[in-house]
Amino acid sequence: MPQINQEQAKEFLNEISKKDKVAIIHHDDGDGFCSAILFYDHCISNGAKTKTFHYNHSKTKIENLPLKPFNKIIITDIATKRINGSIKTIKDKQILYTDHHPKFPLPEEILQLITTDEGYIPSSRTTYELLGQKKWLALIGTISDSADLYKENDQFINDFLKENNLTLEEFQTKYVYPLSDTIICLKKTPEKIFPLLSKISSLKKLKKLKKYSDKIEKEIARYEKRYEKEKEEFDGISFFYYKPKFPINKPLINIITRKYPGKIHLFLSPKGKYVNISARDQTEKIGVNILLEATTKNLKDVKCGGHPRASGGQILAKDLEKFKQNIKDYIEKN
Repeated sequence: MPQINQEQAKEFLNEISKKDKVAIIHHDDGDGFCSAILFYDHCISNGAKTKTFHYNHSKTKIENLPLKPFNKIIITDIATKRINGSIKTIKDKQILYTDHHPKFPLPEEILQLITTDEGYIPSSRTTYELLGQKKWLALIGTISDSADLYKENDQFINDFLKENNLTLEEFQTKYVYPLSDTIICLKKTPEKIFPLLSKISSLKKLKKLKKYSDKIEKEIARYEKRYEKEKEEFDGISFFYYKPKFPINKPLINIITRKYPGKIHLFLSPKGKYVNISARDQTEKIGVNILLEATTKNLKDVKCGGHPRASGGQILAKDLEKFKQNIKDYIEKN
């Protein structure tokens, strides 16, 4: 059964019981952790023995995860492009897969709740709609994935904000940033993140994360100032190459994108022999997923993917200038 609807997904989730051992595999960002916590709470409340596994695009391989003891697996917020090959190594288990990235074929026996056709619906929102628990946490995960930039999420976001007498900016500053910053701060020790975040039982308890978020906010503020002085601009494209202490690409580029929505933004940072790319485009003129794919075709050892408005990738450091020239050539021709 390839694509399923929410009712079929709810049926799978409601049938989880103390007889089951459930593995939850999730992306290692805000949306991934928040959706995983919601799934975890449900499985535990139903009596199932449950364990989570964070998935890093560069490091994790499905086939290397210790999944043998589990009879049911939930995968959330991991693009099909990342796992459509390796997921075939999972045998004799019931799998529920939910995500919002572009579709690539998965094995027929996997239950697939993919929301791409509905627009940009992050996994945290989908998980809340399936389970109806902790909307505040689902909203943090949803907004951390820049869903506030997509009108299909307006009602989901605004209903909560209105009920709690909050503006979007207040919610981001008080709640979204501390959680997202904590994930960034603990990126080198990811095994500490889920136990820490899963114990946060309310919005007020997010204050416990201040010691982590303060470090990241200082780093973001520093590079926000440097962006203004060091950015390189070309015909509506903004390049910013920088070397942060913490992996702040995502929050920093989101801040800059909101400040300068009329440009395509490419943030570039070194990682060993590679350069990581974070790309955003709110102009809707090209689509950064198309832009990255087209401008890395002649480069070796490349990874890229994502959405028209938000994408990422990795190229060899030695190809950085060639990549930038590819971007310029593409813009001139299109």
